[in-house]
Amino acid sequence: MLFAAVHMHPASQCPLNSDEGKNMLKELFSEENMKKNNIKMEGAYVSCPKEAVTHHGYFIVDAESADAVKNFFGPMEVEVREVVPFSEVAKNL
Repeated sequence: MLFAAVHMHPASQCPLNSDEGKNMLKELFSEENMKKNNIKMEGAYVSCPKEAVTHHGYFIVDAESADAVKNFFGPMEVEVREVVPFSEVAKNL
């Protein structure tokens, strides 16, 4: 199933601001970790303009369940929703 996971954090707490945070992200999104968690990342996008107060991350994930997605992201708080390609919805219009 496909899920959209959305994460937000204050710009001042961005993991990219520290070596520890960068290493956490490298480990989290490593091929090995995704494979271990039976997760396939279909797309990942960030909105982190320098003048922003809040950074946003948008992830399209193929996984067995919403809980599997939440477990994958671990300490990163994410809102998870099941999604379908719009092309599938458009067939029924």
